[in-house]
Amino acid sequence: MQVKVFEAPDMATALRMIKETLGPDALILSTRSVRKGRTGLLGKPVLEVTAAIESPEPAPVSSGVSQSAVASLYARTVVEEPTCEPVAAESEVNNYGDLWRRRRVIDPLEEELDALKGKVSALNVDSLRNEISELKELVKGAVRGNLETKPSTPRAGQSAITRMMNALLSRGVHEGPAEMIVRRALQNYPPKTKSISIEGFLAAAIVDLIRVGRSLNVAQDKPRAVALIGPTGVGKTTTVAKLAADYLLNQKRKIALVTIDIYRIAAAEQLKVYGEIMQVPVDVVLSPEQLQQVLARHQDKDLILIDTAGRSPRDSAGIAELQKFIGAGSGIENHLVLSATTREQEMFGAIKRFGRLPVSSLIFSKLDECEGLGSILNVHLKHDCPISYLTNGQRVPEDLMLADPRRVAGLVMGKLKE
Repeated sequence: MQVKVFEAPDMATALRMIKETLGPDALILSTRSVRKGRTGLLGKPVLEVTAAIESPEPAPVSSGVSQSAVASLYARTVVEEPTCEPVAAESEVNNYGDLWRRRRVIDPLEEELDALKGKVSALNVDSLRNEISELKELVKGAVRGNLETKPSTPRAGQSAITRMMNALLSRGVHEGPAEMIVRRALQNYPPKTKSISIEGFLAAAIVDLIRVGRSLNVAQDKPRAVALIGPTGVGKTTTVAKLAADYLLNQKRKIALVTIDIYRIAAAEQLKVYGEIMQVPVDVVLSPEQLQQVLARHQDKDLILIDTAGRSPRDSAGIAELQKFIGAGSGIENHLVLSATTREQEMFGAIKRFGRLPVSSLIFSKLDECEGLGSILNVHLKHDCPISYLTNGQRVPEDLMLADPRRVAGLVMGKLKE
């Protein structure tokens, strides 16, 4: 019997060393974890495995060496390590045959594989996925169930909630505002008019959530100075022309146009063309002092519309310069123009950064280029800033709409062409 002690960081490495040294028929006698090094208990743990293999009977020694010396030589084949256990006595060696029959080197591996197979078979991935999906549906159902005003709402009411949520989400309304609208709508559910559609029912609930700004057509004692601000390319100059033409047609009062956009090529010329067509004066302003002089000169006018240069919301220096013209204390009412085609994240950033001026109300342009107008509702409800006007085309002044709550709700829930 040949006995040898192996040291390895783990069992797999120890088994490989045993197989390479003693062969695949070796058996494991004992295993233990010891710490090596001068640090004692703080040393790195090492797995110590004692293995053995039956050796063939030694051939007779012709040199006259005694049989007991040969046996002693085989007994000392254990590698002498400082931490190794002493070699078993001859009385213990006699039991190696029994150990050989009970324990083989492959037994620990088979047991480990059986344990792994049991764990894998118990882990049903498809079942876990189904359970996760069911939990998600339960959570969604709980959220929507909380929208119910009465616990005893019939199943038809639950179906109506689902249809209302889907109608809002499909139009780009975020889940938070959608839940708010559905909760308000359920206060009047079921509708008195049975023939009303889900979209019309939701539009009626949205009306109460819309805040609108003061119309430019409201007369006042002194001239009203209104500036249109916003990012580049949202249609400020065209909107100024639409507002001017609409004011002249409906009010037939005096109006003046002013531009402080000296950065965009032909910006002033474009506004002057509109002024010539409408026969109203157009002034180009280069400094904040000059703007105040122009406003003082037009004290006989009822409305002064100011066109500004487009600024990137990230252009802090540009917004700061604009603030010198039409900031707080200037007596100018600022309307922030946002394109409905812009991503909501950019619209949120524009409201935040242009709010330094400050902003009196919002004007949403390019509604005709959108498939859905849920973003208007998302932005409006998040910032609670009134909406004054909407534009849905390039025609002057036809493609301009006053922001009425029913109109806004109808556009969000209806089709733009209608």
